[in-house]
Amino acid sequence: MKQSLIIKSIFLIFTAMMSFNGVSQNAITADKLSDDWSLLTTKDGVEVYLKEEKCDVGAADAFTYAFIRIVNTNTIEKSVEFNFQIIFDNRCYGCGDTRETKHTLAIPASTIVEGESTMKISELALLINNPYQLDSGTLESINIDVLNIK
Repeated sequence: MKQSLIIKSIFLIFTAMMSFNGVSQNAITADKLSDDWSLLTTKDGVEVYLKEEKCDVGAADAFTYAFIRIVNTNTIEKSVEFNFQIIFDNRCYGCGDTRETKHTLAIPASTIVEGESTMKISELALLINNPYQLDSGTLESINIDVLNIK
């Protein structure tokens, strides 16, 4: 009986540690976000990166975006479904089952697609600071909560 309890406890601790490890690989904290591409996660031959960039959108002050880069290292096209959660002062944009923040893109074989300041592929841009919206709070982290590769 005691041995069974010990085995179950070890299994529970191991499961908790693996869950924590999985979450930590799918998020980037605000202090780690920079103007260089940072690898967020890899799954089934698809790599997802983030970088921060201030953009002139025609207003007096620049807006700050997190741009997404998706790299398909496979030899066939992949359909990539993703959803990002942006955490501001313990408030979450993109949390829950919301269709407005979930996107799907077809990424050709051996190709890189990335967001940039012209917003050519709007799905690859996350607004993280609008200087005219003073109540949004301070960015804490960006998490990828859905990443499905087909």
